[in-house]
Amino acid sequence: MKGNWLFNRRTDLFLLGLPVWLCWIVFFLLPDRLIYIGVPLWVWVVFILGIDVSHVWSMIFRTYLDPEEFSRHKLTLCLTPIIVFVLSFGVAFLSSDWFWRILAYLAVFHFIKQQYGFMMLYKTRSGDFNSQQVLPDRWVIYLSMCYPLVHWHLVPKRNFSWFIENDFIFLHQWFHHSWLMFVLSVANILYWLVILGWVGQEVWFVRKMGIRINTGKIIWVLTTASNWYLGIIFFNSDLIFSVSNVVAHGVPYLVLITYYVTRKRDLLFRVPLRGLIRVRWVLLIVGGSLLFAFFEEYGWDLFLNREKRRFFSIFLPYSFEVLTNPIGRALATAMLSLPQITHYILDGVIWKNNKKNPHLKPILEIGVNQ
Repeated sequence: MKGNWLFNRRTDLFLLGLPVWLCWIVFFLLPDRLIYIGVPLWVWVVFILGIDVSHVWSMIFRTYLDPEEFSRHKLTLCLTPIIVFVLSFGVAFLSSDWFWRILAYLAVFHFIKQQYGFMMLYKTRSGDFNSQQVLPDRWVIYLSMCYPLVHWHLVPKRNFSWFIENDFIFLHQWFHHSWLMFVLSVANILYWLVILGWVGQEVWFVRKMGIRINTGKIIWVLTTASNWYLGIIFFNSDLIFSVSNVVAHGVPYLVLITYYVTRKRDLLFRVPLRGLIRVRWVLLIVGGSLLFAFFEEYGWDLFLNREKRRFFSIFLPYSFEVLTNPIGRALATAMLSLPQITHYILDGVIWKNNKKNPHLKPILEIGVNQ
């Protein structure tokens, strides 16, 4: 069926891999004076608002705006935002720093689980479960992200943060600097030896055991490892970390949501969406997500930050001053962060292959050998 366009070699290359690879080609060509200038406004608009915040909002087309999906998860979809808002307000009121710290670690966990989840999709679709692996896929995908994060926590003077400055708990003061840097230098080499050893293991199984090579899985793991290593360890740039992180995480999710929504219609109506109709659905999802993202970020700037006024004032006036009352700021923080935190939680619910998600298996063709 023509609607089945995700998780094939062409899509792996052009939709899931190519965007982040193009970013890295540009980064390596940029002079240092541009790499370390911070994040320009236009970059923030295109990548942070246009991809990062938009991918969060795209989830509503898979949940709240789909009557059938909403009915299957009604209790979870209704209770989660309420509980999240109450807890977020409480933490934000008690300590803004701890609110952002907790949110940063939630985001890290969410990013890691998404990369792992995509890898598992490749494995389950191709029946790729080899019990003879010395380096299991699970260990390698987690290593590819967790080691750069450990490095980030141990190395001082990073020029970037996840959300706000010092949102992570840094540990470098516990160690002697020269000894620590030597250990990390050795660890960097071991990191790539493990990754390359895993690739060699995959090639060995293909040649010696006749197992079909899982191209999508290998592309995904290598792209993840390269992106996290280069973005966190190799460069020390807010611009590079922000863009690479957002593209590698947000673009695949937007693609997955678009695929799920359109493919579900193909299967339910037994007629593939064609031509302009499919384009309209893609534009609806992408355009709707962008619109919601715009108003969310406008709210952050209107009530709390005033850092992007030069952009938002082009479209909407600023009718009052930024909030200064602690209760008002905590309420605004809780409300504006609600889509993001809800996304983190619901993502662990809507992509589980269980009775509550009966369409996942036929849509993603889980367990089908390709």
